[in-house]
Amino acid sequence: MQPVVPEQETDNYFTAGPGSMTVGAIAAIIMIAATTFLMPSLSPAAEFGVCFSLPANPLPHQIGCGINTLLIAFAIFLAFLFNKKHSFVRSTEAVLPTAMAVILASNPVNTSYLGAPVVMLIVNLVCLDIMMKAYNAENATTSMFAIATYLSVGSMVEYAFLALIIIYPIMAIMSKVLRLKEIVAYLMGLVAPYWVALGFGIISFSDFRMPQFLVNIPNADGNYLLMVFISLCTLALVGLMMTLNNAMLIYAGNMKVRTYNNMINLLGFSCGIFMLADFDNFGAYASSFCFAVSVQISNFFAMRRIPQSPIWFWGLLSLFIALFLFMLIESLIG
Repeated sequence: MQPVVPEQETDNYFTAGPGSMTVGAIAAIIMIAATTFLMPSLSPAAEFGVCFSLPANPLPHQIGCGINTLLIAFAIFLAFLFNKKHSFVRSTEAVLPTAMAVILASNPVNTSYLGAPVVMLIVNLVCLDIMMKAYNAENATTSMFAIATYLSVGSMVEYAFLALIIIYPIMAIMSKVLRLKEIVAYLMGLVAPYWVALGFGIISFSDFRMPQFLVNIPNADGNYLLMVFISLCTLALVGLMMTLNNAMLIYAGNMKVRTYNNMINLLGFSCGIFMLADFDNFGAYASSFCFAVSVQISNFFAMRRIPQSPIWFWGLLSLFIALFLFMLIESLIG
């Protein structure tokens, strides 16, 4: 294994071509179809926010899963576009979309219902793009206001968005854009959606509630849930190993790219902590966590010359496919 840092030499690194992308898409579609038709839903009892609550399954199960699948495809497409723009993964080929597709589809918490996980991933991708574009800007008030507004609107219907409010100011510090005017803009963005909703009579002060815990536990077999947690723990271990292995190469590279990766790592680490702290609503953070680990896996292969790298790449992804198969078997015989 011969890691090489300079960006101009990345043509010699592993890239996922159309073949890998096609195989990844087929594998993801098969796993999503199996989840939809053969496995129990991991939807919570309801989606609770600061002032609204949504039913867990507002649509028939298959229709909800179909819409959720389209949202997953949209999230993967966004990540691909944002990487072409910001190059937080050295390869602009399909390494990241392939890894994302397989990892997201391999855990039913991302695919078994239409709800917070994938929506939160899309919001995080948009907010990351805004933060990356604002890197070292002289005036980032508009960016900070926009990010805060998205998180504030999300918190109205899903309290998990509240946990993200502290994360983006830290990213702003990393991006060298957090000043007094940006702090004011961020606070205004947090308040504005509630102020507007109150002003138009959409909500009243009596609608405000504290986050409701112990009501979002998915109604599923214990052994099946255990396999879901094992898959997420395995993903966390792989993500940690990849992050540590990538750290020196990323640190030796471009400072802007290093900052972008640190922001994604912060998001992934925070979502991992939130899944433990807010255990009953762990699914809300799962898709964003999967994205962060997918970035590290993609960087691991994009930054190194590894003999037979496609075999190693697919060997790693096959681990999560195998865990999915164990979940499928458990759900069928459990």
